[in-house]
Amino acid sequence: MQSVITFFSRAAGGPATAGRLPLRLRFWLLCLGIFVVLATIVRLILTIWVALDTPAAVAPFVIAWLIGIVDDIATAILLGLPFLAGLYLLRRPFGWRAGRIAAHALLILLLGVAVFSAVAELFFWQEFNSRFNGIAVYYLIFPKEVIGNIRESFDLRLYLPPIGIVVLLIYWPLLHRLQIALKTPLRAGEGRRALAAGLLAAAIALPFVLRGPYEPALHRTVNELAINGLHSLLNAYFTNDSKYDGVYAGIPEEQALPLVRDMVRQDNTSNLAAPGERSLRRHVDNGPAPAKKLNVVLILEESYGSVYFEDVFFDYQKDYHKTMSPNWHRMAGEGLMFTNIYATGDRTVRALEAIFTSFPPIPGISTARRAGSEGMNSLPFLLKKFGYRTAFLYGGPTAFDNMGHFWETVGFDHVWGEKDIADRSFKTVWGVADEYLFKEALNRIDALAAQPGPFLFSALTVTNHRPFLYPEGRVPFKPAPNKRDHAAAYADWALGQFIDAARQKPWFDDTIFVMIGDHGPKVWGAAQIPVQAFRVPLLFLAPKHIPAERRDVLGSSLDVGPTLLGLLGLSYDSPFFGVDLRHLPEDGGRIALAHNFDVAVGDGRHAVILTPKGDRLGYGMRTGAYQLKDLPEEQVPDLIHRQAAALTQTAHRMFYARQYHELSQP
Repeated sequence: MQSVITFFSRAAGGPATAGRLPLRLRFWLLCLGIFVVLATIVRLILTIWVALDTPAAVAPFVIAWLIGIVDDIATAILLGLPFLAGLYLLRRPFGWRAGRIAAHALLILLLGVAVFSAVAELFFWQEFNSRFNGIAVYYLIFPKEVIGNIRESFDLRLYLPPIGIVVLLIYWPLLHRLQIALKTPLRAGEGRRALAAGLLAAAIALPFVLRGPYEPALHRTVNELAINGLHSLLNAYFTNDSKYDGVYAGIPEEQALPLVRDMVRQDNTSNLAAPGERSLRRHVDNGPAPAKKLNVVLILEESYGSVYFEDVFFDYQKDYHKTMSPNWHRMAGEGLMFTNIYATGDRTVRALEAIFTSFPPIPGISTARRAGSEGMNSLPFLLKKFGYRTAFLYGGPTAFDNMGHFWETVGFDHVWGEKDIADRSFKTVWGVADEYLFKEALNRIDALAAQPGPFLFSALTVTNHRPFLYPEGRVPFKPAPNKRDHAAAYADWALGQFIDAARQKPWFDDTIFVMIGDHGPKVWGAAQIPVQAFRVPLLFLAPKHIPAERRDVLGSSLDVGPTLLGLLGLSYDSPFFGVDLRHLPEDGGRIALAHNFDVAVGDGRHAVILTPKGDRLGYGMRTGAYQLKDLPEEQVPDLIHRQAAALTQTAHRMFYARQYHELSQP
């Protein structure tokens, strides 16, 4: 590290060129060089990981590296500009003894942030196969949960000391240089010239940063190498509430509305919207049999992807091959099981948006986190019009990710969280273990069933999430941090225990149980959007009312509500973007999902990805555990290009014009 610092010190104007650059400016450039070195080390490690997983040519890697180094420099200049200003504008306070101590403490702090961020980025990649993105932004909003998650997932005693040692190794050769820089008197006009130079460098760097991230390759993970991690984080932060018009590909609205209406049209629907009205209102006829008005218990299983149901270990462990989901398999043999369902995102709030409001993903954050989600059309609002009572139980704190507010404003009469659970014998920072959530759920459902009229009761689990800890002795796998598949086995056990206990209840025979993973366990793959990582199992269980069947039709978590309403036999006026999966032909169906700031729409044969650069990228698609396949543009039908733009554009405009809020009105 000493030799690296000496190299950059000389490059910035060392003793041989002491008359050329002022010492403060030289020290600033030296610190920028250290930032670039750390970023380069991270990029080198990520390149090795990507190269092992991605069959790409050498040229894209080289181009990504060249762009990435420029991005590192540009990011360093922009982030370092306040530091340069401080060196000059605070020169008097830094000349005092207390000021010098503060300056050194600040330098150590900044070095600690830089080194810790570099290490954190490697762990983030292992978890999300990506540079820092919107997920990292969400986590920073809730530091209590994130810090607790880190403490429970990793033994910090093993990681913090090495990080501290690296920080001190970098700081030690900088100590003397900083002291000299702070003591050296300013030359005439030095401050103005140095700050002008910094501003000029920032003016040159800013357009490059604002136009990024750049995507020189076809492989998503190779493109991730072309951006600095902190640049990626800031980009995610400032574009969370992403615009659509003028940024993403669009089509004239008079063409878009008929296309979207065609996408939701089925053999039991009739359009109710006027030709120019921005609406999908249609009547859904689920007759002629009378409505069943069964109770509904809807369980969202945290991070439970199809990989667990299919017994494919996500971590690819080869030392054992035991079934991780015996209860899911047992229940699937009794109910209506859909095997090709895709979540609309990689966050729980995306699942809430899709399952309860049947609203497709729009670029940026989920509508569950946006102002204006209050009163959105929803399954709870619609069921309340049929006399249902509604309640939601979450195993964690309801304030997290705005979820409690979302549930309360889309039609749930009661919202209960971790603090409302009587038995919290085992918990992590995210909330109570699943078995205690389900124990509370049984008591809450008993109370609802004791009152007249049907009910919708929903619950969201938390255990199948890092740190993957749970009570011992439940499954034949020991709980341990980072054992993702072990936590999935426990989640399956707890769900099976809940259903078996429910079978003994008088309300069981008059209840439809809906079970679905909120999203997959991990995003992986080099595709622009790793579609295969978004598959989740979906099961409707009501042995007295729904025949056992396995369906491979393509569907989305958008379709859960309409399919449930069909199974209940309810005829209704629908504004939803989802459809009844039972009314789809075997080669029908479509998906819509978002990853970072890209949105994809697919029909099982082809998929189109919309990017914030205005691109519409076409791919071949195959249902199951298969990545998207690059195809020549002429082999991707124009129809799906237009459908992708029409669906996303229409949803975005409807949300911000509050044209998706009819059901909440009296």
